[in-house]
Order: sequence, then C-alpha cells, then structure tokens
Amino acid sequence: MPELQRRRKARKLTLEKLAAAVGLSTSQIQRFESGDREPKKVDLENLARVLECSVSDLIAAEPAPAAPVYEKLLPIPVAGRTAAGIFREVVEFDDAEPEYVFEPEDEDFPKARRFALTVEGDSMNAADPPIPDGSRVICVDFEQTGQPFLDGMIVVLQRTREGGHLREWSVKEIELHEDEVWFCPRSTNKKHKPIKVPNNPQVVEWNSMEVIGLVRDVSMRVRPGLRRRPAEA
Repeated sequence: MPELQRRRKARKLTLEKLAAAVGLSTSQIQRFESGDREPKKVDLENLARVLECSVSDLIAAEPAPAAPVYEKLLPIPVAGRTAAGIFREVVEFDDAEPEYVFEPEDEDFPKARRFALTVEGDSMNAADPPIPDGSRVICVDFEQTGQPFLDGMIVVLQRTREGGHLREWSVKEIELHEDEVWFCPRSTNKKHKPIKVPNNPQVVEWNSMEVIGLVRDVSMRVRPGLRRRPAEA
C-alpha cells in the first residue's frame, strides 16, 4: 500500500507513532506499506481515521513506476550476537576485521547510528515478523531515535553483571503496564519469561539494564545443504 506510506509521511508520522495510534505493531504497519500483508477492514478504518482520509483513498490503485529505482546501500557493522540468558565477557580491543551488512538508509532515523546483531536461540521465533535462530536484526541506537517506550516496540535490551564486565544482549518486545515495563520474549518455547521492571528509570533495577537498540528490520540467510530430499520409494 504505497498510498499508506505516502500519507503517513505527509503527516510527519513515524512508523511507531502510527502503530501506537491504531493499536498495531510497527512491523505490521511496515508489512502493510510494503504490500507483504493486507490489512483487515477494521485496521483500514483505523488507519484512515488517524490519517484523516477515506478507506478508498488508502487502497486506490497507483500507476507502476516506469523503471525500477535502486536504493543506495550503506554499510552497517555486525556488533555481535544476541541471546537471551547468555552473558559474555566484554572485549575492549578486538583485532578481528569487522563484518558488515548492507542496507538502504533508514527513512525515519537517517542520522541515528545503526548496528546489526546475529540472533541465537528461540526466544523470539514467534514474533511478528518471526526472529528465528541464525537471523540478523538491523537496529538503530535507541537513545538517538528520541522515542519513548511504546507497546509493541521490538528492542535490544542490554543487561550487565560484575560491574559491567559481563554483558547480555537480548531481543524483546515491550509491553507497557500501569507501573511496570515488561520486556517480553515471543517464543514457542515456554521457558522464556518476561523481564519486568518498574516504570521509573531511577529505581535500582535500571542500574544494570539499558535499552540500546530499536529493531528496524530482520533478515535471514538461506543455509545451504539443509534442503530435505524426498524419501525413496
């Protein structure tokens, strides 16, 4: 739905603000805009209400571009691995050549620092979109976005131990409750539990905890040699 994206930008709404206004996740809005998913009737009505247009305006057919437009790809460093419950020692100096992935500019946060993380484990394999083991998340520096915590945000949570010498990065979805912020796994594995902290940055729980990234995209490389062959008769 290119018209949805055009009208959102015309009203200077970020994906997060539009998603919060209609009660959906940012990933759902992204998939509506890209055409990967068709919105339900009630979602179309809510989107039209917030964007102050009609439903027919949003679904109006648009002429195809005369030629494909190729976006410039920018390098994004792969900062490490993210896995729930695994604390790794902080390495201050690493002589290894940095690895990069290449993505188009982030339209909503073009000035924010970006980084990528490789996902380990199954703590977000039931998210929307799924974030399975072996995938990569493309993130922007959360502080540089200037965004408050919003329901449905998928973020990178950093927790530290032993005075900051051990660090855990994990991907979680935010749930806002009356007095708490919950950082929730979205998994088929029920052993993963949410991290619940008071909704007050001054309390001691936040001393070892920080949201460092806002997840903007998920990519998955196809692994060679994993295709199943049909059983022989």
